[in-house]
Amino acid sequence: MSVFEHPEYAGHERVTFWHDHATGLRAITAIHCLRGGRSGGGIRFYPYQTSADALTDVLRLSRAMSYKMALTGLPLGGGKTVVIGDPAKEKTPALLHALAQGIHSLGGQYLCAPDVGTTSADMAVIREVTPYVTGLPGDGGNTAIPTARGVFRGIQAAVRFRLGRDTLSGLTIAVQGVGAVGSRLCQHLHEAGAQLIIADANRAAADTIATELGARVVGTEEILFVEADVVAPCALGAILNDDSIPRIRAGIVCGGANNQLAEPRHGLLLHERGILFAPDYVVNCGGTLGGAAQAGLLTPEQFESRIARIYDTTLRVFEIAATQQVPPDAAAQALAEALLEGGSVA
Repeated sequence: MSVFEHPEYAGHERVTFWHDHATGLRAITAIHCLRGGRSGGGIRFYPYQTSADALTDVLRLSRAMSYKMALTGLPLGGGKTVVIGDPAKEKTPALLHALAQGIHSLGGQYLCAPDVGTTSADMAVIREVTPYVTGLPGDGGNTAIPTARGVFRGIQAAVRFRLGRDTLSGLTIAVQGVGAVGSRLCQHLHEAGAQLIIADANRAAADTIATELGARVVGTEEILFVEADVVAPCALGAILNDDSIPRIRAGIVCGGANNQLAEPRHGLLLHERGILFAPDYVVNCGGTLGGAAQAGLLTPEQFESRIARIYDTTLRVFEIAATQQVPPDAAAQALAEALLEGGSVA
């Protein structure tokens, strides 16, 4: 099956496969669309079981980035890079330099940033070869900080829409994954008075957060199904599927993980169960805004206003979905595609 016949191919403008024998680099960069001749998105370094899995992920992630860019009003299209491998074992400066040479050869069409398995320090290594990188160390380089802020605003909007509440105090929120984004989200939720249930594959990390914030730790196999008002997936994607959705007891799902729906039809399944789903690319766009600010595409004032706007955009998506009687993910996709087709910045 070629890329053009792939079920996740959606008119992507460019899909490039990178290989470097000397460093072992195997990577794919997908540009879903260009706006003003540019796109942006993170570099995910992950031990995919097959190259087909990597291709599926990069096609889905890059399309979601286009939607994220459109809904935040950034003058960029969506792109993404996936590197196949275990970052703990295979990530080296030489490999990152080889990838950077490929990115540089795109002539500025793709601006890269950190994602799962990469850090701001890695972006500094890439910057040694190409200027087409953001999320660098220093002011604004840690994109997890604004991502967590945006997800928190999304949860506030979901609670307002579903429960009619302007406070999270007393609510129980289950957070799946307490890494860079999830741990900071937990801090925001704790300060807002929420009761936390958490889980992470790294039990020591979960125990540390639990001690600091008074959270209850459960197993990773339990976290999506605990009794809670909100479930916040903040690990990897495709966790909302035929097996998990019937077992979810929370009324709201809103988190920072990308591509939480295993397949598009799972948004409808959540909707039919009466679970309010906040599309991930609507609420987790804070990191994208942070990277854009560091790259000089937003002033500090514009950055702050657009982080705050995540609340309004999330509510708007819910209201459109309710009016049209469609799942929120369908409403968000239609809104984003309308913005992209119009060629204007929201």
